[in-house]
Amino acid sequence: MTLKVVYRILRQLSHWTVDGFYSEVYVEGAENVPKDGPLIVAATHHNEIIDVAALAVTIPYRRHVCFWAKSTLFSNPVFGSILASSGAIPVTRNPNRDDGTSKAMLFQSTTAAIAKGEVAGVFSEGASYSEPTIVQIMSGTAWAAVEYTRWQEEHAKDRPELVIVPVGLVYTEKDTFKSRIRVHYGSPISMADYTQELFSIPPGADPNGVGYAVVHKISSRIEKELFDMTINANDWETLFAAQTARAILWGDDKNVDLKNWRVVSQTLVDLLSYHPTAEPPPEPIRLAKASLVKYFSLLQYTGLSHAMLESVIPSTSHIPSLLPSLKTVLLFPVAIPAMLFHVPACITAELTLKMFARVDEWEGFAQYRSVGGGIGAGIGVAAMYRWASHFLGDRELGVPAFEWMRRAVAHRGNVGKVVAFLAFGWTMIKWYGLFSGGIHRRAKTLLATIRVILGILLPPSSTLNADMYKKLPPPPPSNAFIRRRRNADGISAEFWDKKEKEAEQSAPPPVAPRKLIRQLLEQRMETMGQLSRTLIELEGMEKYSERVDRLREMGARIN
Repeated sequence: MTLKVVYRILRQLSHWTVDGFYSEVYVEGAENVPKDGPLIVAATHHNEIIDVAALAVTIPYRRHVCFWAKSTLFSNPVFGSILASSGAIPVTRNPNRDDGTSKAMLFQSTTAAIAKGEVAGVFSEGASYSEPTIVQIMSGTAWAAVEYTRWQEEHAKDRPELVIVPVGLVYTEKDTFKSRIRVHYGSPISMADYTQELFSIPPGADPNGVGYAVVHKISSRIEKELFDMTINANDWETLFAAQTARAILWGDDKNVDLKNWRVVSQTLVDLLSYHPTAEPPPEPIRLAKASLVKYFSLLQYTGLSHAMLESVIPSTSHIPSLLPSLKTVLLFPVAIPAMLFHVPACITAELTLKMFARVDEWEGFAQYRSVGGGIGAGIGVAAMYRWASHFLGDRELGVPAFEWMRRAVAHRGNVGKVVAFLAFGWTMIKWYGLFSGGIHRRAKTLLATIRVILGILLPPSSTLNADMYKKLPPPPPSNAFIRRRRNADGISAEFWDKKEKEAEQSAPPPVAPRKLIRQLLEQRMETMGQLSRTLIELEGMEKYSERVDRLREMGARIN
């Protein structure tokens, strides 16, 4: 058994990244992952390297995952060596052209990894992207399964059948500090269901044709599983409207249990979805969706969120909510030392984002923020440790435990200093972790309060056309590695036509956020009222009542 030192180091770094940047990771369906045996995990891919980290740290039994990685990453001698040592498998991407030049090597490497008892980690969409729905499922996962099964038939018939486990990765706000992750390991797909078809080839039949048929069936099952575990809307307008409705109905996204997150979100998407050529939706749905989009747009242009406004101007009175606020205020002085190293982390996170991230690659923001924040936190810890060492020096503090530790460090020399630094850093990080959630929210609330007050005090502008800021901001550009499936089933041409029209939108001229605060507050009240009236009306309609009841059961405030 190999030590897999590089992989273990990378997995530990993944733990620190996920635990440091996100506040909670919820795992569902862990029982679907076998403890041993041939396995492929087929995951969604909407958050670049964070997806890799999330899978590495949550896969049951800490199984070694050999991820497919784009071949260009291996071109750098240092980074390529690290990837190869971790077991990563290079894959050439060209989704709009069926190029088979590197497929044989890819599937051979994948088969070798699975045969050694390792897990093949495949992102079945073929690229990381930001879209309101899953737009493609590539056939690579299914082909890897078929090729391994063929190898097994020739060389290892006595081994267990290969299993594919689809994985849905859902982020509450994928690029936001202290947001949350939901990891769902879906129902396993056993290759035993396809072996008879794969190897019982009728006389005169084309073996490749049989293989393609099996691949199509497997890919369809993977696609269905991934859709059932993630949130999918026909367009950005519907997705953003559903997100805004969720924030209004629960007050804050953190009030939605991650166990219910996907069901709540998809239920709202389904309620607000309607096909332009189909039967017109009830008027309340159309009005609610239009109002939600306007409210969402103003929130984006002012840099605020509904949760921030709820904390500044609550729509309802919640006396119990004062207790956490009081607790945060009382504990703030205790958290100040740990906050001092968090400041450079915030600065370096944003600097790293601005220096290295492309503005049109939303899916890459979290990886730069998390890495930059980690570097800044390390700098902050080092600076605080140096200051503490210099300040304390040889001073006698009269604390026996402290004096004993200082003598122990001095006795061990440089080794003692390294151990002391690591212990100091670990203590500061854990210390900050006890308070970070509440303090981070209170800091955002303070900034929101200042912005709202400045906006209210500002005299109304007679020249500002606020209506242009009530239209949906231009969506993220499409990833170049997304296959254009205009003749396929499902979303097909209509989706891409609408996508291109959205991309043609131009953003309105920049405006100071405070100038839109009055319009934002007015729109907030209008949207909350319209959403409440709509849901109450839909509750009385047989076609929609079940969905509204489901939302109410999961904690939605409908009144």
